[in-house]
Amino acid sequence: KTKSEIWLRRFRKATGKPCISYDDMVEECLCFGWIDGVVKKYCDESSVQRITPRSKKTFLSELNRQRVWKLQKLGLMTAAGLEPIADQVGSPDDPWEIPEWIEAQLKADPVVWENFNAFHYFYRRLKIGWIAEIRGDSRRAEAQKRLDYLIKMTRQGKMYGTVPLAGDETL
Repeated sequence: KTKSEIWLRRFRKATGKPCISYDDMVEECLCFGWIDGVVKKYCDESSVQRITPRSKKTFLSELNRQRVWKLQKLGLMTAAGLEPIADQVGSPDDPWEIPEWIEAQLKADPVVWENFNAFHYFYRRLKIGWIAEIRGDSRRAEAQKRLDYLIKMTRQGKMYGTVPLAGDETL
């Protein structure tokens, strides 16, 4: 941690130039205790992204928590990567609860509740975390919009997005 920040230049896939995917970049950052930040256009074929050391004050999203579990399983997390997030990582086996206001809306439609519970555990945990991470009354409409989309897709029996599991396996 001798630098306070770096700017990583990433080429777009369409250029045919070597590039790193966003997911690979985030996982590399997590392994070594860094966090991705602002993205700026560099030129027509690339952008630069600010990468900084992660502080203990930064929030670890449910998606990044699951990425860390995967990276730990693969033996890729370093001490420097775990140090700033140690109190937030937990374990996939830790007890987990759905916030009451979310659970009530999922249970309001028996088809939604049945489909939701049929989905993979990590998918359910990820989607609820994605909704619940929005805090404060001023942002409640944003959280509700996310929940409405989850309910819509779940009613159709559809999952969306990806869930990082072990190795290259995803849902």
